[in-house]
Formats: sequence, C-alpha cells, structure tokens
Amino acid sequence: MGSKIKDDPKDDPLIMKIISKIDEWFAEIAGWTVFAMMICISYDVLMRYAFNAPTKWAFEVSTYMMVVVVFLGGGWTLPAGGHVNVDILVNRLSKGKRRVVEIITSLFALFYLTIFTYEAWIFTYEAFSEDIRSSEYLGWPLWPMRSFLVIGGILLWIEFLFKLIRTIRDY
Repeated sequence: MGSKIKDDPKDDPLIMKIISKIDEWFAEIAGWTVFAMMICISYDVLMRYAFNAPTKWAFEVSTYMMVVVVFLGGGWTLPAGGHVNVDILVNRLSKGKRRVVEIITSLFALFYLTIFTYEAWIFTYEAFSEDIRSSEYLGWPLWPMRSFLVIGGILLWIEFLFKLIRTIRDY
C-alpha cells in the first residue's frame, strides 16, 4: 500500500530489462553519432575557413545524423529523466495526485506515439516504394533516414508503456 514512486527497475520483468538494454545500446550509438557529427562539422568549418573549400555534403550528412541522434536516443532518455517536464505545478501535488497525472500523461503520450509511429511508417514506406531521394547534393534514398522515426517512435512508445506499468505497479 505504498505511495512511493519507484524509479528503480530492479523488479521489472525480463522483457522490460531487455528493452532497456536495447535502449541503452541505441543511446550509445546516438552518442557516437554526435561525435561523428562534430567531426563532420569541424571538417567542414576547417575546409571552409582555412582552405576556402567548403564541403558540399557536410550539412546534409549532419542533418541525417541529427535524426539518428534524436530518434535513437529518445527511448533511453525517458527513463533517464531527460525529457522535458513542466513540473512547477506537479511538484506541489501530493504523491497520489502526481501518480494520477503521470498515468494520464503516459496515456496521452502512448496515444500520440501510436499516431506518430503509424504516420512515420507510412512516410517511410512511401519513400521506399517510390524511391524518394533527398534533393540535396548527395541524393540519398530517404527511407533509411525515415526509418529512424519509426524505430524511435516504437522505442519511446514501449518506454512510456513501461512507465505506465511501473507507475500503476508501484502504487
């Protein structure tokens, strides 16, 4: 009958622990992608200002890398507490009322992410089936980059489901 919100996932079922490890792995990839993006942008700046020979590809590649970072890191960021919270009012509520707000916001997030992921799937499939390519210099197929929206949407949806389960379980 405890009213303590438990952030410790040690009591989670195995599937929740496995998904959390997958999220950590994707977050690691996102972190290394930030590093690669820094190298890419630094190279472009060096070429532009030191040799007056800017790259034609660096901005496009950096943009794609940003998509990877945002969507692969999103699932890990939620349980890590890194998503934006407007908690000025929520912190003033009792633990029971905070729990209710957490349940409601998780349900809204699940609803939104269901629609987002479905639309991202259509968006990605369209790029694949119609061979849509970037209009930038490289002209790469867009479906691989768009697939990160689907992957990220699924992972974030799962993490919100886990958050909802933990919130209800630990009530």
